[in-house]
Amino acid sequence: MKLEFRQFVSKITVFESTDRVVQHCRQNLEEGKRLNIAFLNAHAFNLGCRNSGFVDSIMVSDLVLRDGIGVKILFKMLGKEPGYNLNGTDLIPVLLTQVYQGKKVALFGSTNKELTIARQKLETQNVQIVTVLDGFKEPSAYVQHLADHEVDLVVMAMGMPKQEAVSKMICETYPNISTINGGAIVDFIAGKVERAPEWVQKLSLEWAYRLMREPKRLFNRYVIGNVTFLTRAMIVKLSG
Repeated sequence: MKLEFRQFVSKITVFESTDRVVQHCRQNLEEGKRLNIAFLNAHAFNLGCRNSGFVDSIMVSDLVLRDGIGVKILFKMLGKEPGYNLNGTDLIPVLLTQVYQGKKVALFGSTNKELTIARQKLETQNVQIVTVLDGFKEPSAYVQHLADHEVDLVVMAMGMPKQEAVSKMICETYPNISTINGGAIVDFIAGKVERAPEWVQKLSLEWAYRLMREPKRLFNRYVIGNVTFLTRAMIVKLSG
């Protein structure tokens, strides 16, 4: 447990603003570098403690960003600067419109209904979606699908740990294709999942808002999971 937590903390790149992330990604794109982007929240840290394959997928990512107040608390406990909170729900649309506009994008994940809606919305913002595939295929199917399409970027929307595993496979097979692991990003863009009010977001309580809306599905993740994460964080801090 202590090893996974410290591995993840060391892998996270801290930025002071969204603009800095955009600049970083744009520079990599201009230099012809691929980016495999992942986000780490408290749930991801817990998952890493029981899934070594997930740890491997994160550790080979090119850019890992801090997502959520839980990881901010962990950074503070360890005496590290947590930087700006960078969640995929807010950042990915910015990257698509400010960094990858004009590039060929694939959306993998969610359902065909949400993919259709999200595609239409993104295309009105001049994001070029060249192919989509729902999130219920075997991992190898996504790799094979890309063989028939010219793609610069794949936005993954399958949830952890599947999306990270598929992303790793894609990057190993297609060195020039970038990936962004976005969780429920397609559902958010399509409007299936509603964002918390802005004042709730500013208080870093969007997790509580989502829990109230879907208590049965999210109880283990947000109630038991958050307590487990904070307990592990304290153990890591006390162990030095």
